[in-house]
Amino acid sequence: MGHRVISLGAPSASKSATAGKSEKVAPTPTLEHHTTRKGPSMTTPTRAKVIAKEQGLELPQCWKDVNDALAAGIDRLILFGPPGTGKTFAGLNVGDVEGGAFRLICNEDMTAADVTGHFMPTANGTWKWLDGSVLKAWQGDGLRGGRIVADEIDRASGDVLSLLLNMFDNRESASWQHPDSGKVFKPLSGFSVIMTTNIENMRDLPVALRDRFPIAIRIDRPHPGALAQLSPYLRAPAAAAVDADKERRFSVRSFMAFDQLVKQGLTIERAAGLVFGKFATDILDALLIDKVSVTAAKAS
Repeated sequence: MGHRVISLGAPSASKSATAGKSEKVAPTPTLEHHTTRKGPSMTTPTRAKVIAKEQGLELPQCWKDVNDALAAGIDRLILFGPPGTGKTFAGLNVGDVEGGAFRLICNEDMTAADVTGHFMPTANGTWKWLDGSVLKAWQGDGLRGGRIVADEIDRASGDVLSLLLNMFDNRESASWQHPDSGKVFKPLSGFSVIMTTNIENMRDLPVALRDRFPIAIRIDRPHPGALAQLSPYLRAPAAAAVDADKERRFSVRSFMAFDQLVKQGLTIERAAGLVFGKFATDILDALLIDKVSVTAAKAS
């Protein structure tokens, strides 16, 4: 199945003032990072290093679409599609994350404390306020806002979803008042949100939520940074398996486990049986076919 880019509304209303100057993302980020820091005592943001094209890792079209949207200053973006394709990794690393990148894992049991923060008792008997993930992203590095990656936001409970809708609104509308100090917080310039979900049909999302995100991109191929962690002979089969029929769909994580077992001395048949179960033979056949194709291509 090909990738899809879906426009859900008007262009983002809170385009960063420095979007045109954001660093151009090279085509094949890996999981290795270097760090920078602008503000005092702030969370260290992450940046992605790159692998040269000569190593054989081309950037799939869906990830080119992500790069183009971020480079154009789109600061509200949905990445959807099958699990295990690197959506969260990309949200935390790709594009302008100089203000820091933070993750919010949504589920039915989460509370407002995960979003804005809460008080915690200290050893000396006093109480200390700890910022939640979104409030941290609002403040970024103290000079510009960071990015929040909201995983499976559609699973949040009604009260928390209402809070997130407010905090993910444009900079002119979004605000939050601290319950103790009364200080009113607003997101700093540069704040961005990437939502990730395994939902395949965007119509399944609440209308108010869809309205916050002008563009949705279906991610149907693994991120090159994830594939780079696999042995070369596993990369092509892993890329194909993430968007197979649901019953036969396997994430890159499954192939990483298979790779590790083989490297530890198990036979590929035994490793495949442990990881892929009743589909082990299909996976082994795919590996054999890919090996034959590569050998034939080199011989021609």
